[in-house]
Amino acid sequence: MNSEYVVRLDGEAMRLGVEAEVDPEQVGVKAARLAELASKGIRVPEGFAVTATAYREFVHHAGLAPTIAQEIRRFRTGRDLVVAAAEIRSAFRDASMPVAMADEVLAAYQDLGGDGTQVAVRCSPVTFADSVQDEFFLHLATGDDVLAACRRCFASLYSTVAIGNREAEGIDHLKAVMPVTVQRMVRADLGGSGTARSESTFVRVRASWGLGEGADADQYSVHSGARPMIVRHRGAKLSKTVYAEQRGTRTVATTPAERDALVLTDEELQELARWSVVADAHFRRPTTLDWAKDGQSGELYVVEVRPGAAPAVTIVARGRSVLESSASRYR
Repeated sequence: MNSEYVVRLDGEAMRLGVEAEVDPEQVGVKAARLAELASKGIRVPEGFAVTATAYREFVHHAGLAPTIAQEIRRFRTGRDLVVAAAEIRSAFRDASMPVAMADEVLAAYQDLGGDGTQVAVRCSPVTFADSVQDEFFLHLATGDDVLAACRRCFASLYSTVAIGNREAEGIDHLKAVMPVTVQRMVRADLGGSGTARSESTFVRVRASWGLGEGADADQYSVHSGARPMIVRHRGAKLSKTVYAEQRGTRTVATTPAERDALVLTDEELQELARWSVVADAHFRRPTTLDWAKDGQSGELYVVEVRPGAAPAVTIVARGRSVLESSASRYR
């Protein structure tokens, strides 16, 4: 189901032509990238986006604009930013979602399995200025929890960092939006995770047990051409990160068997290498894929896409052209 409030992000919807093009202005840049790769046959966690239109309707329905404007004015005339931001977020969390919007979000969650189906809810900012750190909710298993997490993601648009960023860049706070991404949980804490990126004729893959990528991860070089070749380096993998309650993680020691084993099989490495090549071709620039291996299903998923910055030509003094390659990544 797609509507002005909810957009499907999984590959099946893309292949069926339900949504010919996913607009990053509606679903956020991170969600849009995943949807684009899903349309290319790359496996991403099934899910949906709660759109920028939904955010705007929520703010309008709850009458939040006057509160936002008032607290921003108070901040600009000397009120502590932490206090002003907290007042705005509190108003967001206390507001009710319009019935029609809530019904569409719950229907989309029902399509994933409904109550009892664990999902992750994350912010999906449209601009860098609105980026927030660590705003995610894990292991949610009821419709009420999903709706509450959506409201909290909406509210995160008024963290102290996000407000400060927009103030520094002269962006109108009332024009900012915060789409939300809801996806099935990938139990990488029971499996593994890492990155894959193309480098010359090889794809470099890093892999650790659990969540994230440790300094002592396994490292692989994969050539996926007519004569496949894989070079393996087993890392120490002394610890791993696992989920802890609804939000957050904890670090635990790996078992001797996990330290001795390689995280990925040759078949999985070839799959990641193919995905990396497809992503680079699609985005027309070097791309890093953050992937996760579900420890229950055994399947690999791409969970985030980070295209690198394209080289830019800068005209400097005395008419010389200099080709520069930025190390930063566009968002």
